[in-house]
Amino acid sequence: MSEPKIAPGGLADPFQTVADDLRVVDARLFDVLRQENSLVQRVADHLLAASGKRVRPSLVLLAARAASPELPPPISVAVAVELIHMATLVHDDIVDRGEVRRGLPALRTAFNDQVAVLAGDYLFARAFELLAGTGQPKVVDLAAQAVHVMCVGEIQETLDAGRMPTEGEYLRRIDGKTAHFLAASCGLGALAVKAPSGARDALTRYGQHVGMAFQIYDDLLDLVADPAQLGKAVASDFSQGVITLPVIYALERWGRPEELGEALQSSDEAARRTALKILDETGAIRDTERMAEAHVAEALDALRVVPKSAARDALEQLAGFVVSRSY
Repeated sequence: MSEPKIAPGGLADPFQTVADDLRVVDARLFDVLRQENSLVQRVADHLLAASGKRVRPSLVLLAARAASPELPPPISVAVAVELIHMATLVHDDIVDRGEVRRGLPALRTAFNDQVAVLAGDYLFARAFELLAGTGQPKVVDLAAQAVHVMCVGEIQETLDAGRMPTEGEYLRRIDGKTAHFLAASCGLGALAVKAPSGARDALTRYGQHVGMAFQIYDDLLDLVADPAQLGKAVASDFSQGVITLPVIYALERWGRPEELGEALQSSDEAARRTALKILDETGAIRDTERMAEAHVAEALDALRVVPKSAARDALEQLAGFVVSRSY
């Protein structure tokens, strides 16, 4: 599962609103993963060293502040959400045979697949221990549902590898594998502070549309971004048999679909230029951008019922950042 990049003046600014809370989240993560068994502690230390930007726990905290700013932040819920995200990444690397995670050897590379499977399970267990400790069954239920939906989405993507999906199938797939968990992160933050149902529903809808916009735009960047800026090979999704929205549009509209397939599979610079030309001339780039921007607009619309605050401002900034990342 992809992770939004921190950019100067972009994602770092809205998250500054909850910077103090995030420092507490980081400290709690270290406490939660501390082990008396030195061998298991090595695994935990590796997980923490390769952990990310805390996007999902930040959404928990921002949603909680936006819904009920007078209440203490739901730190345990934010920590649990990050543990769940970490677990999914560990398991993703096993499925995708990934060797590197955020510049470090993936857990499966540093140890082995067996350890990685068990470590992912361990992270899930610790997450749900924390959630159970909140004494709020609805919080546990919502988190469990989110994991369920993510697993179904990942299974579907794996089984569909190499098959040309429809636009609707693609949108349902990314909703399951990415957007639903971002929506749940916002919903969990609001639920944890017992926000009114109207605010909780609005924040959940915001998270869902931001998640859709992020994944759609990320899939576009996978094809058109500069490889050095992308930090990985261009068209890596296509090479793994994952057909994304820009490719769906281009294949439907280009008279010689095999030409695009060959260009995307090649690492040659001339082939890359051919692929970009086809994506541009078919309107695939333009229409993918419009789809992502439409979801951002829906996300911002959802926030209208949420009272104006620094947290709401931060959520609005975050939505705008999703589609402002450059090629």
